[in-house]
Parts: sequence; C-alpha cells; structure tokens
Amino acid sequence: MKRIILQLTLLICVTILFFTNCEGINNDNEVSPEDSAAAVVLVTDANASLLNLIGGLLASDPDAAQTILNGIDLTEPNGFYVEASELDWRNPEAHFGVGFTSLLILSQNTMMDDIFGSSVKVYAPFSETGAASNPVGYGFGLPLSVPRVKGMIASYFEIPLAFARLKFESLDTFNEFQTQVTENYIPMVDAGLASLDSIDNDPAFVFTLGAGVQIDVTDITAMESSLFALQGMLKGLAAFNYELDTSDSSAIIAGLTLGSTFAALNSDGDSLLSEAHASAMSSIDKAEQVLAMVDAEDTALNHFFVEFSQTESSQIQTSLNALTNTLSGPTSVEYAFSNERGEFSIEGSASIDVSQYYLNAVSDLKSLLPLYTMSTTTAYNYHQVTLYEHISFEETEVLLVGLNNTPISVNIQYSESNSDTSATVSLGFLTFNLLTANQSDLPVAIWDLWAEFLVTVGDYSDELHHFPEISFQWNGVITTGTNLTIDGDIAIDYLERTTEYTAPDILWTATSYGDWLSGWSDPTVNEMFPDFLAEDLAYLLGISWE
Repeated sequence: MKRIILQLTLLICVTILFFTNCEGINNDNEVSPEDSAAAVVLVTDANASLLNLIGGLLASDPDAAQTILNGIDLTEPNGFYVEASELDWRNPEAHFGVGFTSLLILSQNTMMDDIFGSSVKVYAPFSETGAASNPVGYGFGLPLSVPRVKGMIASYFEIPLAFARLKFESLDTFNEFQTQVTENYIPMVDAGLASLDSIDNDPAFVFTLGAGVQIDVTDITAMESSLFALQGMLKGLAAFNYELDTSDSSAIIAGLTLGSTFAALNSDGDSLLSEAHASAMSSIDKAEQVLAMVDAEDTALNHFFVEFSQTESSQIQTSLNALTNTLSGPTSVEYAFSNERGEFSIEGSASIDVSQYYLNAVSDLKSLLPLYTMSTTTAYNYHQVTLYEHISFEETEVLLVGLNNTPISVNIQYSESNSDTSATVSLGFLTFNLLTANQSDLPVAIWDLWAEFLVTVGDYSDELHHFPEISFQWNGVITTGTNLTIDGDIAIDYLERTTEYTAPDILWTATSYGDWLSGWSDPTVNEMFPDFLAEDLAYLLGISWE
C-alpha cells in the first residue's frame, strides 16, 4: 500500500509540475493585443528609419557600397526590431529586421585589416586573385557570387595563419576587437540567425525594402549563409587567449614564458573552434539551398542578396564542392606572403588540412616552439616619409674625344634595407661602375655628383632614420667643348621613428642550429601542415635561428 501511495504521490507531483510548466510556457508565448499593436508600430518606425539610412546604399555603385555602409549607424532600426520581436514573437517582419540589420552591422568595417595587415591575405585559395579579400564587402558579405563564395570561406584559411603572424604591437588593438567579438558580435550573429530561422520556412514571406526592392525566402536563406560564415569566423577569433599587458616589461616576460596562458586555448576554445567549423559547413549548406531555389524558378527573378543567375549555378556548385572538400581534409593551396613593405617575398604551394586547426586544435601555440627564455627590448613605430631634393652640377668644358653628341645617363641608387649601393654611368655603348671606375674615365661633374650623393646618403642614414631608399636618375647628351649640366631630383624614401615601446626578445636555449631545428615539437601543427618540416614552419612564422 505504501508503494502505491508513493507512486500516486510522484504521479501527482509530476502532473502538477507538468501543468505548472505548461502554464508558464503558455503565458510566455501569449501575446496581448496591446503588445502586438505596439510591435507593429515599432516595425513601421524601424522600416522608415532603415530606409532613410540605407537609401543611398541601395542606389550606390558597387565599388562605393562598402564605404557608404561603414558610415551608417544602424543602432536605431536594429533596436526597434529587437524590441518589436520581444513584444510579439509572431511578427515576421520584426524577425527579418533583426536578422537584416544585424547582418548590415556585422558587415561594417571590423578592423581586421588594421589588426592583421597583409597577413590576413596570406592564402589565396583556388589561385584566384583577390579571393582572400575583406570577407564582408559589397553584397553585405554574402558568399553567393563566384568570387564571394570563395572569399567568405577564405577566412577559414587565413585566420590560423593571420594569428601566427599577428604583430606584437597589434595585440592591444586585437584584444579590444576580441572583446567586441565575444560581448557584441557573436551574440548579434546568434540573434540574427535565430530570427531568420523563424521565417526561413515561409515561402510566402516577402519584405518590401523601398520602391521595387523585395526580399523573399531565397534572400533570407542567403542571409543565413552569410551569417553562418561570419559566425564561424568570429568564433575562431574568440578561441585563443591573447591578453597581454604590453606596457609592462615583467608582464610581457611572464605572459610569453612557456607555461603561461598567452596563445593558449580559452576554457571554451575547443568548443568554439568546433562550432566555427560547423558554421562554415552550415554556410555552404545554406548556399546550396539558395542554388536549388534559384534553379527551381521557372522564370529568372532578381534577388536582392543573390549575385548569380541560373547559368552560373554549375560553376558555383563546383566551388561549393571544392570548399566542402577543403574544409574536410588535406588539400594543396597556393599562398603568397608579403613583407612589411608590401612586396611579395615568397609564393608557392603547400598541403594544408585546415580542419585540423578547428577539430584538433593545439592547446598552447607556444609549445610548438623550441625551448626558449624571454627578455624585452625597446622597439619603435615608424612613419614612412618621402622627400625630394633637387641637385644640379655644371662643367664648363667637357673634352671627351670621339663622344660628341653621345647620350649619357647616370643612375645611382642606395638602399639601407638591402645594404646595397649601385652607381652606373652609361656613355653611348660604354657603361662605367662608379664604385670601380678610374677618376679619368668620366667628367668631373659626374664625380662631383657621386660625392654629393654619398653626403646625402650619410645625412639620411643616421640613427633617427631607417631604411632610406635614395635614387638619382639623369639623362642627357655630351657635346665636346661645351657645357655639361646634370640636373635632377634625389628621392629619399625612409621610415622615420615616431614612438617606442617595450617588445619581447626571445633567446633560444639550443646551442646550435641543428639542436634548434630538432626542438620544434610538431612542425605539422597537429597535421594542419602534414608535409611541413621545422624549417618550413619557422619560415612561415618568420622565426629564425639568429
């Protein structure tokens, strides 16, 4: 009897709990007529505010669209849509507005180029020039033209390498950006996706955005594709810890010492990277859904967010298949790395399995390096300056037998960055190297010019000026017995020291180059670069034995 009573008691408790929860759910989902009406008013206000803000964007030239978008403050319409969706979860226009304005805000300039510089373009997947560009450009970052579908997912190649080349002096800026990513951008992406998910199965839904611009379920799916791509990129940015007090030398040493949490996975880093990879795959899946929708149209329609026609579907599907394969296993990728002066210093190809970065992450990037100790040094920021100085020499009588009316050219160049000087003078078919020529070989004016050039080099090669590039080019004609005039400009291109900061200085524990190479624990980086040797990874990271 006691057992039966106990069972009845449990049954009653569970029933009460069930009805209590159901009542709460019903109450939560219940929308009063007043809230529903207020949501409609908010959506109307949001639509008016949005159209007023982006009217110029809708009519702009594609090349100017990103610049215009970067200057728009979309806080007001986004806030209206969010408030309306909270008042009435059934209002589809409110949900669309949350997703749309979230996407626009996330497509604005997010300082990626400022933080990573040229490193964010280190890989150009599929050999297409410009494919690895800013992932949130014209089309609001949507990966649905042939170049765009590659460019968006290109970030999944670039981010691991961009992190590897993240400059020390950019850490403070990156940390501010990372805080924005975790506190604002990721929640905004999640909210946008949740809102669009509530209406992406309604084939009848249409949102009118200004005169003649309608957005339907195909556009909504395209927006989801873009948001998934951005979600993955942002979660990848949030996975590792790069917090470091760059103003305190002891903090720098402590932070970069082996065993610290700097450059290590955050507590949720593994899950963030796994989710980032899943988001990339979801982005591709949504793009394929858009392809199917466009292909199923009896009459080709103009979609606001779809930049291709049915005739391009096959090409885009091929690209999507290639992206799926690339995100799933090893592939050969062409790459180019540019140095600080913007010159391409290395181009080639490498085998890369980017999925390993996301699904088999290195827990502490510092552990890849050979054993080392840390100290600090004083480093400097520079401002590039170009100056022009006029130079003129005249010789009253030039006596060069047999060279009357002969063309003469003078080319003198000095590069401190390359520790190189060249100085040549051509007289007709004869060429003289001023570094080795005899004094009697050339007119006095040439030697006066050379002496003056060396003085100029000295003036711009002291401790306050670095990497000057000085050149002088002059062309004329020698006429025997008359004046010889040399007239031209010297261009001085140098980096002027502006500010200083405390920077890390690494000292390798190894005592020989061979020991140093053997100290690289895993040059493949958990099989992300399956064919890499220690020298390959060291070169990629810009780290040398010296």
